[in-house]
Amino acid sequence: MRVALLSSGFGEPANDNLERIGRAFADAGWEVARLTYETLALTPGGVSACGAGGGPAALDGFDLVWLFGFGRRETFLDRMHLLRLVAQDRFVNTVDALVLLHGKLGLPEFQPETSASSDPAALMRRIASGGQWVVKPMAGSFGRDVVRVDGNGPDTERVLRRLTARGGYCVLQRYVSDAATREKRVIVAGDRIIGAYAKIGNVAAGAVPRPAELSREETELALRVVARLNAQGARFAGVDLAWPYVFEANIANPGGLATLEALTGVDPTPRVVEALAP
Repeated sequence: MRVALLSSGFGEPANDNLERIGRAFADAGWEVARLTYETLALTPGGVSACGAGGGPAALDGFDLVWLFGFGRRETFLDRMHLLRLVAQDRFVNTVDALVLLHGKLGLPEFQPETSASSDPAALMRRIASGGQWVVKPMAGSFGRDVVRVDGNGPDTERVLRRLTARGGYCVLQRYVSDAATREKRVIVAGDRIIGAYAKIGNVAAGAVPRPAELSREETELALRVVARLNAQGARFAGVDLAWPYVFEANIANPGGLATLEALTGVDPTPRVVEALAP
């Protein structure tokens, strides 16, 4: 069995997923090819990519293709068009899943009341309806620029204008009062729950995770999300939830595997490989 792991050749990775997942596949007897987004090309032989010091490898020749992160913003759509030409049933997370499910608006039926706009005045009017809200950039990561606001005011307006500068979109989500004490990151692969831990805020931004078990209700919610993700081509994700809500699903390159190992002493990555094997 052969697996292609595609990631950007630029910058530092956000976590150690690429290393640990590649190692787990190799330990399970797979042939592992680490390829870079920047070398993607369409030739008469199909879509291919290269690794460090290697020649082009046709992606249709792999049993699994795993995309890590978005790569450079300037070429994102170009690369997605190329990757869409490859049979999507080979992908851990399909191109459509990466584009449409990752982020703040991918699971609206599970989320608290949510609005989005590039117009700060429209968002201010929504906030004026009352209650507390969480403001966040639509395409943000690692907990950056996530702010809780309570009513209109100069600080709220400044935040909204900054996040919508140059036409950017901003997400406004109803604040869930006890989410800070109940939020959990759930790592899912295939149709399975791999593990979960409690967190207050974003671990990548310095939040301290804690060991946690899922309640029956949380497990049922997570499995409903898994079914929804699988149906739309996402087979590996980090899901942030506080029952009965899901805040978002990280599809691109979710953190959590290293955290689960640190909390439990057991590397969960081999179970991810097992869950994804054809």
